[in-house]
Amino acid sequence: MGDAGHPLVVRTRISDLTAQTRSIDYPGAMIAPRRLTPFALALLAACSPDDSDTATEAATTGASTTTSATTGDGTTGGTTGSTTGETPTTGAEAGLTYHRDIKAILDRKCATCHQPGDIGPFSITNYDETKKLAPAIADSVDSGIMPPWSPSAECNTYKHDRSLAADERGDILAWIAAGAPEGDPADAPAPEDDIQPEVDYDIALGIPEPFTPTTYPDDYRCFLLDWPKDQDSYATAFSVTPGERAIVHHVIAYVLPPGEVAAFDALDAADPGPGYPCYGGPGGEASQKAQWLGAWVPGTGGGEMPAGTGILVKPGSKIALQMHYHPLPGALPDQSTLKVRTAETVERPAYLLPLTNPGWLVDSPPMTIPAGAKDTVHSFEIDLGSAIFYLFPGSPFGIGKPVVAHAAGVHMHTLGTRASLTVERGDTSECLVDVPRWDFNWQGTYDLTGSTVVEPTDKIRLECHFDNSAGDQPLKWGEGTGDEMCLGMIYVSAP
Repeated sequence: MGDAGHPLVVRTRISDLTAQTRSIDYPGAMIAPRRLTPFALALLAACSPDDSDTATEAATTGASTTTSATTGDGTTGGTTGSTTGETPTTGAEAGLTYHRDIKAILDRKCATCHQPGDIGPFSITNYDETKKLAPAIADSVDSGIMPPWSPSAECNTYKHDRSLAADERGDILAWIAAGAPEGDPADAPAPEDDIQPEVDYDIALGIPEPFTPTTYPDDYRCFLLDWPKDQDSYATAFSVTPGERAIVHHVIAYVLPPGEVAAFDALDAADPGPGYPCYGGPGGEASQKAQWLGAWVPGTGGGEMPAGTGILVKPGSKIALQMHYHPLPGALPDQSTLKVRTAETVERPAYLLPLTNPGWLVDSPPMTIPAGAKDTVHSFEIDLGSAIFYLFPGSPFGIGKPVVAHAAGVHMHTLGTRASLTVERGDTSECLVDVPRWDFNWQGTYDLTGSTVVEPTDKIRLECHFDNSAGDQPLKWGEGTGDEMCLGMIYVSAP
């Protein structure tokens, strides 16, 4: 540890990928989480000394990693971002009313979850409901907690953005400050034409039997579903139909390759109930063999992959469906269903690519988060071509070729405070995703409004911040609730 207030920095230079690194396994774990959703994770290790006195050894594909920890009130550098806007004039000055100005905003950005029978703990679908809850709504909107939307608007723009625009946020706060006047229902604008294109799903895989979660306040449960196709197929869209919406917080789907199914079957068989408990990924050490398919959160519809792309699923595979439940008294058992649209071929095969320092997985170097450290920073860089080559050796694209990034996300556990993924192009940097206020309960991957081409000479930089100032024990990488992770996920395809 460095002196109080001064960061301890450990830098590791990762050497070129060699055949010996093939013995290292890598994880497949979250839209993330939460949230996203569709969304992934991992990379390489062997040994190459750095020129730093504090160097440790690791191996991968021409990448570098940096770790720093600050104790006390000291902080380290990093990107910043904000998702909040400015508050305009008061409701009285603006003449705002519920029916004319506010209801449409709440219906579009809030009531997709806050409606009867859904995951939101209360409903705000009419004036009476909204008026009663106006103070709570003001607090949540003013603080930026609601609607839940993690990426910074200063980093990039994304499809399906659930955040409030500055004028929407300002109108809600001004309307509540003016006493939340109802206005005339006749002034309500015509409903927005927000018809989503219908997706023709050809596979429906349901949880084998109803399950009642019992672990409070959060229950993470994985269910294994048999993949029905007897030939190679590509998943081009997926969605989830929750069985009991009031308790389904989010869902992540992982593809388990045929050769790894037995390890997950053993986890399932070891638990007497339906499915088995899982947290950071789809289950223990076996998680390193899983591949991300996607994620679903309330308020989202179907998850179509970018046009012309799809994720390969081999015959004999299984799907691990990780359910995040919020148990509620009186709730019915859940039996959710995963829906997938498949195609025999696609123009551009794609991967939900997991990125992390493989050395962290085997403690070489360890991803240590010291006890008492307020801001520990772990970072890692790698080129996408090398990552694809290692994780998917038979890939039709990768080494020495451009790669298109369509979506991005990050994943940590509960001590995470912020994380980001950037494309490093020499002296310039392009931000893919920056989550300045990490919330484990709202994570996922985010579809970029415009895809970006990553050249073979570019590096992807992953950076994660952690706060263990209240802890009395150091933490490292792991699957458990008391462990931590630093993962990046990028949905990539050939150009």
